[in-house]
Amino acid sequence: MANALVKQTENAQPAPLKAVEGRHIPKGLAEIKALMGSERHTPEYVYTQVLSEQERTIVCFTAGLKRHDLEKGFANFSAETRLKIHKAILQLQALVKEFTDANAMAPAKFVKNAPREHANTDYSHLTVSSH
Repeated sequence: MANALVKQTENAQPAPLKAVEGRHIPKGLAEIKALMGSERHTPEYVYTQVLSEQERTIVCFTAGLKRHDLEKGFANFSAETRLKIHKAILQLQALVKEFTDANAMAPAKFVKNAPREHANTDYSHLTVSSH
């Protein structure tokens, strides 16, 4: 029986291949590409719709912008200002990484050995929710 199976396999013709015409993108990849290009994945959307006023203030301060810049919308920023904001965000990310890598982000570590006074360690108002 094994010999018959081997002979049948040897004589079998390979399945015909279909010609590939054009570039077909599977539905899943097309949806991913659409999401990547969507309005929600732009610095303007995040700056305007996701960040709180306090977070925008922190970013603008880090970028070296003036108080009146906070009143402008992201769409009104020049390319130079937008790049300053980009650099500021990267700087803030690097700072967080330094404290995290040193395992020094716990609020208790910040108040350890500080002068005695009550300190509120509730940071729930800083939580950024994803949309």
